[in-house]
Amino acid sequence: MRCGLYIRVSTDMQKEKGESLDVQLKRLKAYVDSKEDWSIAEIYKDAGVSAKNINRPEFNKMIEDIDQDRIDVILCTKLDRLFRNTRDFLNTSDNFEKKNITFVCLEGNIDTSSPAGRVFSTIRAAFAQFERETTADRVRDVMRSRAEEGKWNGGISPYGYYSENKELKINTKEEKVIRELYALYLEHRSIRHIVHHFNAGGIKTRKGDLWSSTSIRRMLTNPFYYGIVTYSKRSHTYSGELRRNKKPIFSNGKHPPIISKELFDNVQETIKQQSREAPKANAKYLLTGIVYCGACGSKMHGMAHRRLKKVHRYYRCSGYVQKGSAKCKGNAIRVDNLEGSIIGDLRKFSLNPNRLEDALKDLTELNSDNSDAIRERINSMKNRLIQIQTKKQKIFELYEEGNINKADFLSRKNLAEEEDILVNKEMGALKERVSGTDFSSYDLEYTLGLCKNIKEVYDDLDLPDRKELIRSLLSEINVDKHDIEYSMPVQPKFISFTQNSGLFVKSSDTGRGSSRKPA
Repeated sequence: MRCGLYIRVSTDMQKEKGESLDVQLKRLKAYVDSKEDWSIAEIYKDAGVSAKNINRPEFNKMIEDIDQDRIDVILCTKLDRLFRNTRDFLNTSDNFEKKNITFVCLEGNIDTSSPAGRVFSTIRAAFAQFERETTADRVRDVMRSRAEEGKWNGGISPYGYYSENKELKINTKEEKVIRELYALYLEHRSIRHIVHHFNAGGIKTRKGDLWSSTSIRRMLTNPFYYGIVTYSKRSHTYSGELRRNKKPIFSNGKHPPIISKELFDNVQETIKQQSREAPKANAKYLLTGIVYCGACGSKMHGMAHRRLKKVHRYYRCSGYVQKGSAKCKGNAIRVDNLEGSIIGDLRKFSLNPNRLEDALKDLTELNSDNSDAIRERINSMKNRLIQIQTKKQKIFELYEEGNINKADFLSRKNLAEEEDILVNKEMGALKERVSGTDFSSYDLEYTLGLCKNIKEVYDDLDLPDRKELIRSLLSEINVDKHDIEYSMPVQPKFISFTQNSGLFVKSSDTGRGSSRKPA
């Protein structure tokens, strides 16, 4: 029998409880040794991962091995090492049964090879979930009680404060920034102005980053700064959806205020006025979500400005809008110019199909020439992922043995996980490239058929249907100073086309611009 040993420890578990990875592994190995004809096929280690759901790297690898018929038995020391959610347990158990997988849990003598074992394991899973939800309820009750008493509930101290002996005190340097941003908003009535002012002036966030419109708005609307503690404004449903609570808690806080209630109220009223005055045109933008700034890579969002009783609409670089010239020098294009150019070009493909075929041939020849180098790079990425996984395991062992504190552990763990994501992303892109070397494998007729729809029925469609048609043809549009470049997903690869647009509109502080022709 080929055995898969699953071990897991979450970050809040203490090593003195006897739940370390090494302890779990020794117990499972001893159990396998006691069984005739049992052998260890794989060991799955989820270090520092909660069992509240099954979105865990090693758990998913275990399921993949089961699907590939590499495992006969799954072993763990406790049921809550694998599951703390009854629904996850039942769904996974059904999968085990379909694949003829035996599940063995040492504590509780659970063995799903028998009917009694399956019933008992279901009961244990229900109690594990009950324990987790009861603990969460107790924590929420304590936090609610503290909020009602005006106490801060811990965590990262709000901007403008620092924590000392579990009490919040004013950070005088950050206090000046908060007072300035409230004054600037009442003076200029513009969150964007504050963002640009701070970033251009070298005023950084606590982490040393550029300010964004979101962070400024959050600070302008946070009653904490005039002495109010809030709790339970939003909560998660059972499915994980975030929803707004009807009766949140607002209490007079025990922390010192930075601004007056009068100043806060004046700012809230100004924000409401600005919201009422702004043009409402969110649904009018055909290409929202697939347009990117060629200068900085940020998405370009649809924006409207009213001048002389007329609304002017643009796609504008969100990097510039949110963080100012410190992020991007500014890039914008009129909505009618960009959309007209894209739609017009797509209509031409149905009249000139050779253009699409020629570009596809160029792409496959380029990928074929580079395929050996790409495969070598993919193998290098695979080795790097193994190294990262080993590194993550060593980081957890250092924490578990008490050689590093929790803050250092989380910092190292996050860096390793970020590198893991970047390597996987690069490897995925390389795999796409190496797969795109066979011209005959592409379905040109389907793409040309969509282009024909653009020519024949586009004008009769409503906006949602137009968006759906455009997204079936285009994956990405990049707008640069003089060029519009767009990518068409011709199965299974992307083809890029570039236009000399001459439709660039340079951003200005007022949000208006002037037409600019290519040099």
